Amino acid sequence: MKIPWKFLVAVVIIAGGATGATLKKGTWGQIVGLWRRLSQATAHAAESAPDKTWLEEKAKQAKTPWDRTLTIEADQVKAIGLQTVSVELQAKPTTLRLYGTTDYDPAFVTSVRTLFDSRVDRVVLDLGAHVKKGDPLLELFSNELAEAKSNYEMATSQWMRDKEVYDYKKPLAESNTLPRKEAIEVKNDEAQSRLKMKLAKDKLLVYGLTEEEIAKAKSEDGVQKARMILRARAAGVVVKRNVVQGNYYDSKDELMVIAPLDHLWVRGTVSELDAEKVEVDQKLEIIFPFSDRTMEATVDYIDKAIDPETRSAKFRATIPNPEGRFKAGMFVKVVAQIAPRPGRTVIPRSAMVSVDRSDYVFVKKPGKTDRFERRPIFVAKESNDVVIVAEPSEGHRGLMAGEEIATTGSLILEQMYEDRLTVEGEPSRDRPIDDEAFGKPERPVSISVK
Repeated sequence: MKIPWKFLVAVVIIAGGATGATLKKGTWGQIVGLWRRLSQATAHAAESAPDKTWLEEKAKQAKTPWDRTLTIEADQVKAIGLQTVSVELQAKPTTLRLYGTTDYDPAFVTSVRTLFDSRVDRVVLDLGAHVKKGDPLLELFSNELAEAKSNYEMATSQWMRDKEVYDYKKPLAESNTLPRKEAIEVKNDEAQSRLKMKLAKDKLLVYGLTEEEIAKAKSEDGVQKARMILRARAAGVVVKRNVVQGNYYDSKDELMVIAPLDHLWVRGTVSELDAEKVEVDQKLEIIFPFSDRTMEATVDYIDKAIDPETRSAKFRATIPNPEGRFKAGMFVKVVAQIAPRPGRTVIPRSAMVSVDRSDYVFVKKPGKTDRFERRPIFVAKESNDVVIVAEPSEGHRGLMAGEEIATTGSLILEQMYEDRLTVEGEPSRDRPIDDEAFGKPERPVSISVK
């Protein structure tokens, strides 16, 4: 009796690599053994039944419409080494592993600049110095500053003169011995000079002078008026220094950068495939691989849009750094635990067969020990050992807990299914998603096991 051709085709295609599966070391010997077991099983089946009965059964099967299930006889199950397992609901969280880098919190980074053209006569604090708010940073010399101080001195002098006149004529106006028009003019002169003095003082405050330094400005000579000490507006550490003593700078030049190190940002990216799994306030584990330090954090922000170039979304978290041990720009690993979703199931990775960008499993029909249905699935996540199947949705039947699926031998079942499709003259694929609707061209069928 000849071996049924479809089993031989399956073995030949597998051996030749036409299916797209990768033959690992030792696989060829397994294929040869499978060939022999299939031959023996088929010969045994042929000898145990008359040729006429066997042919009548095949003819009957040929006339019956195919219900897209595979019927596997007991001898074939043994020859293939077919095994099944029960589908389980996802009970454990999945681990999402990401990467990121530390950075300064830009909300607390201070860029040190002058608000006028000046010469730096002295750099008080150097790179890496710890700074408190109000500490001196630079000693400056500027003609603009001297002019601003002089303007304030003149405005103060004018206001004092106008106020003295106003104080003298105010009682006269109240006793009606001073014309009303003159009284109004005196009052307006005092108000205008007071406003000019205030504006001149405000300019010095904007330049960074303290109240004490402004009060001393009236007693300074021309050279002293051109000098000032630039002080820190916030506490932190000098993390950048671009200033050189003796050079001239304008208001656009960044002289220093001060940043706090009591906390840092962790910036990272998550691919479009996993972007929906990362949410604000989600717990994260931050791992510093080069220092053996681990700490917890939460997601502070995640982009609302996917970057069209990287196909990923940026996220950030905040970590404490009380001892200042961690530095900006350090590489970190980010681990997020994704809680199970209702309806998601877990299957062995060996049970899934991938055919031209679509994934399938073979499900044993309820109450039938020898019939298998090929069912398309959507993969939510996969690893080396297991696959998490997405919950049922429109157009996706999914898997139910307790269903039996094929594991060992699933690749042989796939080839048998493809052969039957060829015999029936049907398309070789029944995808869960119509790729043609997305304008993707047809490709030859290739089979691989993930």
